[in-house]
Amino acid sequence: MDSDRIIGAGKQAAGEVQEGVGNLIGDSRTQAQGRKNQAQGEAQNQIGQLEDYIRDQPLTAAAIAVGFGWLLGRLRII
Repeated sequence: MDSDRIIGAGKQAAGEVQEGVGNLIGDSRTQAQGRKNQAQGEAQNQIGQLEDYIRDQPLTAAAIAVGFGWLLGRLRII
């Protein structure tokens, strides 16, 4: 487990608390900020999981990246 996953989980938990406080006091700005922090924490946690996967399975990750790039090239998205 790396720092991105730990920080992401902490930020997500803090966002949940912040949203709860916003609900309790009826402040929509605090609720929105809490939801934003939760989303940022989840994204950071997902990045950490991806880094762990790439570290554990480098050849598989490279093959997936090549396949994804080929698919995007065929669809002419990039």
